[in-house]
Amino acid sequence: MGTLTSSILLSSLVNRETEAKVTQTKKDTWKYQGRPDEAVESQVRSQQHSREKAEKQTRTETKTNLREVNMAVDTVESEVRKEQHNREKVWKETGKQQKTANTNFDMARALFN
Repeated sequence: MGTLTSSILLSSLVNRETEAKVTQTKKDTWKYQGRPDEAVESQVRSQQHSREKAEKQTRTETKTNLREVNMAVDTVESEVRKEQHNREKVWKETGKQQKTANTNFDMARALFN
């Protein structure tokens, strides 16, 4: 009878351990939401999404801050560009005048003079 009692106690002890493992596994799976194969991908995607949101936020803040910049102030570069533009206008005008002067030139007469 002693062996029967010890085997019954041993089997009930094993059953309790098994039941404890099963309940713990059920608790763990209850806490987990989603499929195991999607876990890593969803975590990476959520990190990428949060990074993109932060980048968009900084971009919009930069745009709103740049709206306040006054671009009407004259700079050295604008003065240089204005000078270059005026120089090019004069060059084009002299080119046009030279073309009209060349139309009145007669090469045949210039050779015999």
